[in-house]
Amino acid sequence: MLDEKHEDAIREVSDNDENVYCMGSIAGHNVVIVCLPAGHIGNSPAATVATQMRTAFKGMQFGLMVGIGGGVPSAGVDIRLGDVVVSQPQGTFGGVVQYDFGRRTPNGLERIGSLNSPPQILLSAVSAVQANAMVNESTLLDHLSTLERNPVFQRRSAGPDLLFKAVYNHKHGATCSKCSMRSRQPRPERKSGEEVIVHYGTIASSNQVMKDAAQRDRVSAELSGILCFEMEAAGLMNSFPCLVIRGIADYADTHKNHKWQAYGAGTAAAYAKELLSVIPVANVMNKRLAEDAMNGASKRSLQSLSPNQAPHKRTKTDISSGSPPDYGKQRNLTLSIHSKKPSQTPLSGEQRQILLDSLKFEQINARQKTIKTAHAKTCRWLLKSEQYLDWLDITKLDKHHGFLWIKGNAGTGKSTLMKFALVDAHKTMKDHIILSFFFNARGEEMEKSTIGAYRSLLMQLLEHVPVLQNVFDSLSFLLPSFSADSEWDTEWDTESLKTLLEQAIQNLGDLPVVCLIDALDECEEEQIRDMIQFFEHIGDLAVSNGIRFQVCFSSRHYPYITISNGLELVLERQEGHSQDIADYIEAKLKIGKSKTAQQIRAELQEKASGVFMWVVLVVGILNTESDRGKIHTLRQKLHEIPGDLHKLFHDILTRDSHHKDELVLCIQWVLFAKQPLSPEQLYHAIYAGTNLEAVKDWDPEDITKDVIKRFILNSSKGLAEATTSTEPRVQFIHESVRDFLLKENGLGKIWPEFRSNFHGQSYEQLKQCCLNYISVDITTPLKIPNNLPKASSQQSASLRKLAAQRFPFLEYATRNVLYHADAAEGKGISQVNFLHSFPLPRWIKLDNLFEKHEVRRHTKRVSLLYILAELNAANLIRARPSTNSCLDVEKERYGCAFFAANATGSHEAMQACIEGLK
Repeated sequence: MLDEKHEDAIREVSDNDENVYCMGSIAGHNVVIVCLPAGHIGNSPAATVATQMRTAFKGMQFGLMVGIGGGVPSAGVDIRLGDVVVSQPQGTFGGVVQYDFGRRTPNGLERIGSLNSPPQILLSAVSAVQANAMVNESTLLDHLSTLERNPVFQRRSAGPDLLFKAVYNHKHGATCSKCSMRSRQPRPERKSGEEVIVHYGTIASSNQVMKDAAQRDRVSAELSGILCFEMEAAGLMNSFPCLVIRGIADYADTHKNHKWQAYGAGTAAAYAKELLSVIPVANVMNKRLAEDAMNGASKRSLQSLSPNQAPHKRTKTDISSGSPPDYGKQRNLTLSIHSKKPSQTPLSGEQRQILLDSLKFEQINARQKTIKTAHAKTCRWLLKSEQYLDWLDITKLDKHHGFLWIKGNAGTGKSTLMKFALVDAHKTMKDHIILSFFFNARGEEMEKSTIGAYRSLLMQLLEHVPVLQNVFDSLSFLLPSFSADSEWDTEWDTESLKTLLEQAIQNLGDLPVVCLIDALDECEEEQIRDMIQFFEHIGDLAVSNGIRFQVCFSSRHYPYITISNGLELVLERQEGHSQDIADYIEAKLKIGKSKTAQQIRAELQEKASGVFMWVVLVVGILNTESDRGKIHTLRQKLHEIPGDLHKLFHDILTRDSHHKDELVLCIQWVLFAKQPLSPEQLYHAIYAGTNLEAVKDWDPEDITKDVIKRFILNSSKGLAEATTSTEPRVQFIHESVRDFLLKENGLGKIWPEFRSNFHGQSYEQLKQCCLNYISVDITTPLKIPNNLPKASSQQSASLRKLAAQRFPFLEYATRNVLYHADAAEGKGISQVNFLHSFPLPRWIKLDNLFEKHEVRRHTKRVSLLYILAELNAANLIRARPSTNSCLDVEKERYGCAFFAANATGSHEAMQACIEGLK
């Protein structure tokens, strides 16, 4: 948390001073940090350390007692693990009360004496921090984010936040894995951004550890409500002017363990840093010394620590600005487990955390978040269906091996049903570990592959049950020098992930697991067959070893895969599914209650053939007709609408011929973008190909999110939408739209010019959009200097941020114009002219602008060949004129183009380079 770390000062050292000090600065204030000796806790050791510290640093102005405490959850105060408690005067208490100090009487303990309040300068700072929080200007989470770069202090390292009812005592073991989840105290989930809440009030202090929930609540009631318990503050308050800051690491009950201590200490430290940042340095210098406050006398300071005259030799270590890693230490790590392993060496907690983090990937939960919540009252039939109840019945595990497979045609609502089941499982199966993965063929590679599924499932399981992270120890023989000092590019392979997942499941003990996996058909068939085989194996192990593991899949009817044991639920055969469609039509079709209206509803239900997506689209069409006053034509309109989903897509796309260019380009971007675009990016990408002038001087105040949403709706004819995730991305409303466009060449059936080489034409068009966009003058509006500032500087960060706001599509266009050109060349559309006229100097400047690490930037003289090699653009390497060799040495990071391809893992580019040498 220090902004700077200072070397030890040249000062007198008392023979009695056994403290070890760490010195530095925060927000211009000189700071001295000292810890209690290992194994020493309580008021007396704290007082001793503070006394020695005061003697060593006579210019000290005030203190902060920063550490962990046991929270006191109550109906009035929702305290969670990781929250921060700050001592603040309240009622008759000055912020801290020593609850075990007093005289014994027949009526119990009569507390005597009082403890001082924190000094006024700190209470004023507390008010300033509170005011900042009210207007969303708190820096607490920013400081915590910096601290969490160290895996030891990451929230996910701490495991689940478990609060048990006060009457339920811990069973046995170092963790709560043996405790009944039914005895957990139910609490609502916190909103995003409220992971850490700061509470202000009374802190209870004593020399004894509080590990009894009943006593905890009793003492709190006697003291009119306290926020946390701790063991040092009472030894300081009357002799050392300080504020107590505690991160909540447990609930002062029998379930106390060490899992949350590091994170709790981190949140307290982050608050301390924010507090110091709001105190002007000048105010501190004008305050009396801590010695004056303690002795009640006015003394002259012999050594006043001034922020400008600190007697330290400073060693600059800017830990708040993320400097680029040492690329000399970077290496690619392919993790794979072999059947014959040397003896295992346990990994450290830090190493395990790094491996756990390496399982994560972007958009890991994107598909689940984008699935619309089930319409009111729909899907509930599933919970009462015979197949679902049999699946949950553990007495029948030997018959179905924990296997349930939900099948249905495209658009029947399988994903909505699976999301409903997942939400219900989280609500009703509190004692279960719930795992899930939703395949997404419209997403990036990890979202539509079994490697992504295994990574996600393993990560969820190990986060739920941290003790299972010891399965990583089987990798120790592969990692002889594995540490956090190196930047690891981890490549997991399928077999290793399966092995680790199997080991973790075998070690579950009595912990029951329910796993939901949606949309198997959105992954390659060969991968899915292998996954089914793996889970059949897991099911066999679970039955033979008494492990409660149940998995539910959903997919279309193809590919057909035979399983030895399991249950099958076919949506089209379910009466409840038909009733769901009827309920939806009744609620959403706004055509009144007349006899004709009821006949239309009945015909609509019959024509739907169980396809929910078809119903949703047709209801929208009929409502539009009704809003236009064409009630009398509704039945005719319904008869005209094709009953087949793909024919309906054809009908929607050909309904009118307005804005065909926008429609086609919108479809091409959603189909062929290298990664899904945000709504703002897609808006600019389409106009880059249809009306570039419209985005040159666009005003975000005029082009609002709602305007962009309507534009995408109109451009796609309602077949594309923005996801509802934290970072929205545009995708088709259903995978069947992609099937229609790609597998059936839907646009080719409508417009003859797309019947041949639709892929190649699309990549060429997207390349041109990117090329158009990077030609826009950004230097003037962004005020970009001729020589860019250092990549890691705040000035560069500000330029990147401004560029993203003013030109949302610019980074994508810069990074991917060559990708789309390479893909077009690969599909037979020549890029020779493009390569000849490519604006390389402009591209270099833009690419360097968006690069966050100086070492990755290019010089102004870098060759296009070198760039193509780095980007693995093998088709363009083959198409370019042979003006220079891939072995020509350049003043770039990797020297020559061939080495650049090798260093970046661009294997196809390496092969193209070799071909060019022959």
